[in-house]
Amino acid sequence: MRLSTFSSGLLIAVATASSASASTVYVNTLGASTGWYSDDTRNGEATTDQYGSIARGQVLNGLNSSYQGYFSYPGAPAASAADDARIARQIYFSNPYAGSTDDSGVMSLSGTIGGSDANSGKSSVRYYNGGVIASGSALSNISSTFRWYMDAQPTSRTVAFNMLVLGSNNLVYSLAWLGNGAQMNSWNEFSLNANTDGWRIYGNGAPGSSGASFSMTSLLADATYGNLLSNGAIVGVGFNIGSSQRNCIVGIDWLETSLLNNGNRIDFGTVPTPGAIALLGLAGLAGRRRR
Repeated sequence: MRLSTFSSGLLIAVATASSASASTVYVNTLGASTGWYSDDTRNGEATTDQYGSIARGQVLNGLNSSYQGYFSYPGAPAASAADDARIARQIYFSNPYAGSTDDSGVMSLSGTIGGSDANSGKSSVRYYNGGVIASGSALSNISSTFRWYMDAQPTSRTVAFNMLVLGSNNLVYSLAWLGNGAQMNSWNEFSLNANTDGWRIYGNGAPGSSGASFSMTSLLADATYGNLLSNGAIVGVGFNIGSSQRNCIVGIDWLETSLLNNGNRIDFGTVPTPGAIALLGLAGLAGRRRR
């Protein structure tokens, strides 16, 4: 990810946090209608599809499914409908596993696109509101729980909970939390808070995957990064399966986080949006009246 060149200029300087809600939010598509977007999603292998040739590991930028604020760095790929279609092969909403909440399905993240020798794929999805989701001070009290399914793939990986934080130095850092003990071909439920170990920081000279992981509390006390993060702003929240995830498919059932929807559930799957449900209800009422 080009964190060193991700532009803060496209972020609204002063913005409200995500809108409050007292109920479950349903997400069944990427784009402006839900606020959930692809960003650092990468193609798995060099190939030629109906839209043309695409290089192995190429970052995909869709017209509708990608967050354009992410692609402000020099040399970023232009947005295209072709990449919308390619992203939809890696991030999609379906109901392949028994036992999802309300039998509504999941949001699947796949890094498997391509042959067995491909190991350059990545699927990354986050919520963006066009500005600040929460101040960096919210990191000290973060709590999140999510339910997900690990598919029975030969090289399955654990999904990461991820945030983008615009530091007080105007540079963007990626904070990723990776849990332990996930079971393949099974539902997993992970919970984290500021004192939970498993966090890593990436971008702009941060240690990334090298060295030990840490708790958020210890990171915020760090002499190098603590003030940068706590005085910064959280601008993206979501999931990824990381780089080099050959033969890996995970399905996100739901998320509850202190950063979004007032801590209430965000349910991913094929369930229609609340507006569509309301229309279906009105249609059914009209049909009963006609009878």
